[in-house]
Amino acid sequence: MTRGFRICLCAFRSTTKRVYVWFEQKFGSPFSPLTSSVEILGRYASKTHAVGAWLMTDGRTEIVAPFGLDDLFAFRMAPNLVLDNRIAHTKKAERARAIWPELIIIPCPI
Repeated sequence: MTRGFRICLCAFRSTTKRVYVWFEQKFGSPFSPLTSSVEILGRYASKTHAVGAWLMTDGRTEIVAPFGLDDLFAFRMAPNLVLDNRIAHTKKAERARAIWPELIIIPCPI
């Protein structure tokens, strides 16, 4: 059976502004305040998850993917090395692999 992706369009405007308040306590590394909702995409633990979709007032959909879409369409989960996201990437990869066994996981370098 082929499993597909579910795409979730979420509103992050109010929640992403406050990530820096709880991030260091939860993950152990500092997180500077964000200047926009687009900026958070560059800090996701996995490049594959760094995709945003916005429904514009004229009905168009705008896609923002700072690392591109190649990993997503290749069914590959790649770490984002901009922050020390090793633990988060590993946990997310394990959960994703449980759903999609055919998922290719690129581990974080040690």
